[in-house]
Amino acid sequence: MYIYTIKKSKKFHKKNHKKHKIMKTIITIVLCLSLFSVSYSQDKKPVNKKTEALKIEELTEVLISPVKKDLSKYIPDNNPDVVVKNIQNEFILYKVDDECKNFDEYLVTLENKKGSLVATYNKKGLLMSVSEKYVNVELPREIINSVYLSYPEWIIAKSKFEYSQQKGEILKKTYLLKLKKDNKTQNILVSSTGEIIKTTKGLAMN
Repeated sequence: MYIYTIKKSKKFHKKNHKKHKIMKTIITIVLCLSLFSVSYSQDKKPVNKKTEALKIEELTEVLISPVKKDLSKYIPDNNPDVVVKNIQNEFILYKVDDECKNFDEYLVTLENKKGSLVATYNKKGLLMSVSEKYVNVELPREIINSVYLSYPEWIIAKSKFEYSQQKGEILKKTYLLKLKKDNKTQNILVSSTGEIIKTTKGLAMN
């Protein structure tokens, strides 16, 4: 959120004064001459810029909010697996028909040999949520490096990638990996950045 302070300037204007009649007497003439002399000497003084500056009047601060994000926008994951990319690209090109107006929720499912993408639309045809699940996908380089640095001599035997978003916000983007070493196995949950989230034998690979 950005805050802009708007300022407005005002100039001061001199008031008009009524002219008084001049008495035709010597005393009055002498008095006027003396006043004129004093006024002339004051006019020759350098002008103080500060006194001539404009008065700045601050107005109420105006809060300008950023443009609201599109809640119906699909945010595809940058997975390197070609099969995953193909199904995501196919979904991006998909156009909802008018049939969704007859239902409170409208489901669209895309499937391939590695998994599926399920999207939910409302009756206005706006995308509400997306859920993706794939198995044995090609892993990003940062995932592989992180796992082999944390678990040397272990190999990745099986992988499962899950991604979900709701109303334009990413809720889940994780990799569930099954590691093997000799006769030992263990499952770990890794974030899309390579952070090890959880290590347990209870993580299901289904």
